[in-house]
Amino acid sequence: MGDRMVKLPVFDVLGKAFTAPFKFTWPLLPFYIVAAVIALSLFGLAFASGIIPNLETGDTAAMTWQGGISVFALILAAYLVFILVAVLTHRVAADADHQWQLAMPVIRYFLIALVLGLIGVVFYLAGLAVIFAVVGAEMALDAENASFDPMTGFVLLAFVVLGIAIGARLFLALPAAALERKRPISLSWRISHGNTFRLLGAWVLYFILMLAINVAAFLIVGGTEALMQSPDIAADNGDAALGWLGAFGAGWLIINVIVNYYVTVAGAAFLTYSFIALSPNSEQEARVANAASQH
Repeated sequence: MGDRMVKLPVFDVLGKAFTAPFKFTWPLLPFYIVAAVIALSLFGLAFASGIIPNLETGDTAAMTWQGGISVFALILAAYLVFILVAVLTHRVAADADHQWQLAMPVIRYFLIALVLGLIGVVFYLAGLAVIFAVVGAEMALDAENASFDPMTGFVLLAFVVLGIAIGARLFLALPAAALERKRPISLSWRISHGNTFRLLGAWVLYFILMLAINVAAFLIVGGTEALMQSPDIAADNGDAALGWLGAFGAGWLIINVIVNYYVTVAGAAFLTYSFIALSPNSEQEARVANAASQH
């Protein structure tokens, strides 16, 4: 390989990521279904016990601080269930040893996700500050015709692109944490050096493909629901229409679970395969540093 850094094979990574939900149906689909049932059960218990006010029935009484803590604990528990699915996906996709030993990987994953979230908040606030500064300068220069100037739009677009590019590199820390690599954030930044544009392009393609999948699922489910609820069908079929509608409800739930499973696993696998593809850069970096120290 010489001294050259490995470049991300964008289409290979995307191909593996979008076929991963099918390749790893066992054990990921049963595990995802169990996790989803647990998460939904937690929220069901919260509504039934009154921890979360029922807005549909008008029960909007002020929540006590004990209730607030309970809601936070509930959300945290549901989030940890989601992390369990993501961590297992990373470990299965990477064919890691002892894939089901999830305790420490989940804790590391949670902490890294928290740090990445804080970095995202800081970046978001910095972007707002710059945009407000640009808008303020425009208004000061032309107070009578103050409007959303193209320059403001350009600054906003630049920050969005920059944020995605930085996130594309830093988010490789998530599979690194799931695979128990040392200093995941530092590692993700180092191995992705020289691959910013490739990662950015991969993320854009990933979002486009995911959008297409979600739109297709929505059109299929929404179109079927509209058809089954049509007054003409109800008038022509009577009770049979209600039976079909009940069957559709069960079918809609199944489709929704499968689509969410696919999106979750494909997203985690996308990060995993990106990390695996660029991991050799860490060894390459070490070799280059070694050679430099010997001269």
